[in-house]
Amino acid sequence: MRHLFLAFSLIAAGPLRADPCEQHFITGLTAGQPVDAWLTRTEAFLYAGLGWVTRGAVMDRLEGRSIQTTACEEITVLQNELSLVQQRLSQAERAFRLATSLCWGENRVRAQRNLDALVDHRTGAEDIAMYLATLRERCDG
Repeated sequence: MRHLFLAFSLIAAGPLRADPCEQHFITGLTAGQPVDAWLTRTEAFLYAGLGWVTRGAVMDRLEGRSIQTTACEEITVLQNELSLVQQRLSQAERAFRLATSLCWGENRVRAQRNLDALVDHRTGAEDIAMYLATLRERCDG
């Protein structure tokens, strides 16, 4: 479902006419594309295969992510990245809300579709935040 955002983004990059519309659309795309990429990459890492079924297996995978960091340090890295992703997500949502207000016709429809797709991104980010919090308990406890 998240990849719908990219599909709408690529479609929307075409015939933007109104300058304020275009500016907010581009801002939304610029902020939203890294969100999609990070969520996709992080979900694939955390939930890949059957290893995600146990938090111990995920902790082992985090431990092996880098020889310079521990699993707990990797959780901190992911939580810091998630914070940035959430900021970009908010920026993309603001920009697409403005684009929805300022754009006309098909561009308004496209802006609304991107705004709707960001709901899935927000849910994915919240899911990862909760999952990382449960992993963090292993470090703090």
